[in-house]
Amino acid sequence: MDSFEALIGKNINDVVLNESDTFFVAPLEYFYKNCGMRYPASKLKLVDIDYFNLIDFSDLFRFESVLIIWHDETGLITDLELYYLSNDFDVLFSDYYYIKKAIDNGDAHKLREGDTKYLGASRLDEKVAQPNSEKLANRREFVLKKKYLQKIINELYFKCR
Repeated sequence: MDSFEALIGKNINDVVLNESDTFFVAPLEYFYKNCGMRYPASKLKLVDIDYFNLIDFSDLFRFESVLIIWHDETGLITDLELYYLSNDFDVLFSDYYYIKKAIDNGDAHKLREGDTKYLGASRLDEKVAQPNSEKLANRREFVLKKKYLQKIINELYFKCR
């Protein structure tokens, strides 16, 4: 872990982040609100959704953990955290199943990020065909929602107190 700890204080744009064999590496920007609490700046993209060849849950979450490399708006890396996604697999799987069911039923055009808790199907601008429907649907990508990233931040914050 020493090589990762050497990242603290560096700029996120100056480091090369290679995927690990044991965990997913995720650089995430955060900001502070007036109350002094840290908030994620955006959701975390996992993979584009292919409506006709949907990635399996086990492939989407092939790692049980994620190394989060937190950086501020200037790009300065301030924290590292190894978070075990496996703690939340029940909720993540439920979200995945909801999205999969909508796609299988030809309702991909009706999906909203608010339909799920932690795993979202974020909408992109381009419209494409979907299975079992004549309607076009916006392309989508699987993301870890800001709400889930905030949960991770909160757990880190309260663990340190």
